[in-house]
Amino acid sequence: MIVLYGRAWARHVLSSMLSLAFFLPHFASAQQQHGESVRGEPLVVQRLVADVLRSNPGLKSMQAAVAAAQYRVEPAGALPDPQFSVAVAPDTISGLQTPTGERRANIRAELNQELPWPGTLGLRTELARNEVRIADENVAAVRLELEALTRSAYAQWYYVHRALAINLANQQLVEELWRNTETRYAAGLTGQQDVLQADVELQHLRHQAIELRRLKRTVRSKIRGLLNDSSNKPLGAPASLPLDDKLPAYSILRDRALSAHPELRSLELRIAAGKNRESLAKKDAYPDFKVFGGYNSLWDVQEKRWVAGVGLSIPLNRSKYRDQIAEASAEVEGMQYDLQDRRARLLDQLEQAYALAEEAAHATELYEQSLIPRTRENLSAARAEYGSGTGSFLDVLTAEQSKLKAELELERSRADYFIAIAQLQQWTGGSLSQSTGTTGNTP
Repeated sequence: MIVLYGRAWARHVLSSMLSLAFFLPHFASAQQQHGESVRGEPLVVQRLVADVLRSNPGLKSMQAAVAAAQYRVEPAGALPDPQFSVAVAPDTISGLQTPTGERRANIRAELNQELPWPGTLGLRTELARNEVRIADENVAAVRLELEALTRSAYAQWYYVHRALAINLANQQLVEELWRNTETRYAAGLTGQQDVLQADVELQHLRHQAIELRRLKRTVRSKIRGLLNDSSNKPLGAPASLPLDDKLPAYSILRDRALSAHPELRSLELRIAAGKNRESLAKKDAYPDFKVFGGYNSLWDVQEKRWVAGVGLSIPLNRSKYRDQIAEASAEVEGMQYDLQDRRARLLDQLEQAYALAEEAAHATELYEQSLIPRTRENLSAARAEYGSGTGSFLDVLTAEQSKLKAELELERSRADYFIAIAQLQQWTGGSLSQSTGTTGNTP
């Protein structure tokens, strides 16, 4: 009877190893068990990013601000509107006898055009264009942030689905272990402790599933928030987790971040706009001109009625203009310090993301190439020894726990790598495939 039991156990080991190595059916069962439809359209990361960028109201608001800034460029360089004025001598409205025998009302008409100091309109135009560029860079920065947040949320969505599938596969494994220990206990081949240990492990796995379902709801809520979706419709299961991006050398990413990141470009443009304002403040200290022409019928002599002239403002309060220039200069200096600070923080964020990517890449390779195969072999050996009566059930549970932990850590490492790549794309301002370099260079 023991021999027959050992053969059945061996068949079970083979079947379990095959199901654990390829647990896609469990993955589908986990989706159905936890409220995800396997018939629904799968969630693809590229499509999810596109949907978020299309539906995010904050991004739309900033894009509208860019359009508004563009409409301010032409008016900024335009001359002030000319002014026309007309006046009449009230006592002449009914007609006044003139020395020439005419009987008419006396009127005065004048047309004025203000002319700013030379170069002022060009500076205003350049300032308006810089403000458009600033708004454009701000939109680009928000797009990068939304893409990184969306990719990170997708990685978490992928991880929680894989973790639930792994949990379900291990529940089924421990349930079978529990049934076998009960059979062995009933046959007097083992003690009650094995049955209790199997039951305790099963309860731990069931509680872990509850924790994972709670995490799943949290991630689903995060994705819906990014999509600006208040409905309660289920999200599709993740299609895959693309891990094609190679990790370029840190020096290449550093150069790209410093030269191409929209936050830095926005600050540089703000400094340029500040210098425009400083130059305009200097222009304000010079007089503005006014040309005018008019007609005055109060003059009896015809040659005196038409007049033309030039006027100018007199900027007497010099301290006011000095303060305006000093204010604009101080603002430029402050923005230059802001740029230095943002560069330092950007490099810090880049280095942290790079370190996370390196660690996750190493962990993924370690688990795939070494730890996962060994934990499965260890579990297979522990179960075989327990089935033959030479091993303890505690060794089987310990091996099962090690395998479960390794499988979860592998999926966590894959998700961490995807998140780190998303962060690197955010801090470098684009896809890493645009960079070339050697993988693994440390900062």
